[in-house]
Amino acid sequence: MGDIKHLKSQIVRDLEEAGRKSLYVADANESDPRYKAYGVRAPALREILKKHRPAIRQLELGRQIKLATQMVESGFGEQQSVGLFILEPHSDYYIPERFGELDRLVGCLHGWSKVDGFTGSLLRDVLFNHPKKFPLLVEKWNQDSDLWLRRASVVLFARKVAKSGLFNDFALTMCDSLKHAPEDLVRKGVGWALKDLMRSDKKRVLDYVFKLRQQNISGTITSYAIRDLKGQERADFLARK
Repeated sequence: MGDIKHLKSQIVRDLEEAGRKSLYVADANESDPRYKAYGVRAPALREILKKHRPAIRQLELGRQIKLATQMVESGFGEQQSVGLFILEPHSDYYIPERFGELDRLVGCLHGWSKVDGFTGSLLRDVLFNHPKKFPLLVEKWNQDSDLWLRRASVVLFARKVAKSGLFNDFALTMCDSLKHAPEDLVRKGVGWALKDLMRSDKKRVLDYVFKLRQQNISGTITSYAIRDLKGQERADFLARK
């Protein structure tokens, strides 16, 4: 445990120092008052990760998981980014019996940047590893009172997951459940997922977005969903009656 404590203190010290040198406002892009940050920019964070990577990877798996968990639970965005860096190669660790650990970790995320980072790598890989059981946890997030868990339940199905086409039915169910979400960042998450789902199921998703327009669902969702439509295709869609 001592080596974890020492390594963590070194990483936090470097993050704090980088934050003091940064001109960046710590929470400039995150509005949730629960979100904490030092103000470290991406290039500086990459240097810190590069510096500490050998020591991190020398730890046995259990200690890496412990260190990452402590980082995520800190509530500081940059520490959470370090935690994600540690966990990304270890998605196999999160078998269904450990989904409770993953649930608690994701519940510590209070900003769109961290939610999108986790869903775009670690959570994506867990979904591919456990395509039948992991959606049960995602379904729970979809109905949670916390907006970040609800955002996670839809943006998980953007990017590579959307392109795979493997989860389109479930993804559309998750999106439909949140079409009346009051929070702008949840609605944007729904729109983003729908936009990317068109990569593997364009006609079906476009028809669904058309129905949303007919229902006068938030323009935030529908405008984001059709962002990739260009030229005549976009004009034809907008002219549909």
